[in-house]
Amino acid sequence: MNAMAGTRVKSALRSVVTSDPMGALVTTVLGGSYLFFLAERGANEKVKTYWDALVFVSTSLSVGYANVFAVTPAGQAIASALMTLGPALSSGAFDDPAEAERATRVQEKILEKLEGILDELKSRA
Repeated sequence: MNAMAGTRVKSALRSVVTSDPMGALVTTVLGGSYLFFLAERGANEKVKTYWDALVFVSTSLSVGYANVFAVTPAGQAIASALMTLGPALSSGAFDDPAEAERATRVQEKILEKLEGILDELKSRA
């Protein structure tokens, strides 16, 4: 994947998460649990049911409290992604999407002002 495609993917993911933080979290928990179950069943004695996977995934998104560990390469990849992105998703689950949009507009206005100040300083140099 080239850098531009990677940037577009990251931008799309951020857009989805900020527009519906709770939906993104629920989808991650339910979908991640299903994928983890598929990856680990039959190879991991502690993952016998979808619910075992759900407990693992839901704890991986925060404190990581569980007695289940990924044993397959696919399970380890899924767990790594969940443990990397999960805390951020969890922390924003109850954020108001409209507030995120307002904050972005404020940041854009601040950036415009700073760019104007920079342009003024450059013209005086």
